[in-house]
Amino acid sequence: MNKRAELTKIGIYIVIALVLIKFAVKPLNARLEQNKEMLAEIKQSYSLKQQIYERKLFEAQKPATEPESLSMLYSKNFSYNSIRNKVLQWLMENAEKKGLTITNFEIPEIKKGKELTEINVLLRFKGSLKPFLEYLEGVESADKLILIKNLELAPSGKEFNITVTFCFFRRES
Repeated sequence: MNKRAELTKIGIYIVIALVLIKFAVKPLNARLEQNKEMLAEIKQSYSLKQQIYERKLFEAQKPATEPESLSMLYSKNFSYNSIRNKVLQWLMENAEKKGLTITNFEIPEIKKGKELTEINVLLRFKGSLKPFLEYLEGVESADKLILIKNLELAPSGKEFNITVTFCFFRRES
């Protein structure tokens, strides 16, 4: 019986040791899982940062070329009057194609700047809205940048009196 009592004692000690190990190891295991998740997030973040860095490094090594947006501006090789006449003629031709009647146009003063010069043209039309909207879509798809600076619509019977100030730019550098 003595052996049996000793085996029971050893069994109780083993159970107590296993319970203690369970309480000590289980929180450590949960913490280890949290740390693994955190490490995966840090790896992902590092990978994204590395990709961004490599992309910026690649872009910095590219030879300096003219941005596409600058190609939408008129070059300083053209005179203000030739630019203005070319754009005015193009705007008027497209308006007539869409069935709009040009009643008047004005050529305001040029606004010179250090880098850009703003050239404006004011056109007055008479016509329906649908052809006018189609006309604006055509202006939007022009080779060079043409902005609408001001737009006024006034009903006149079945048609509208439309006043638009178009703005385009010439590079000075």
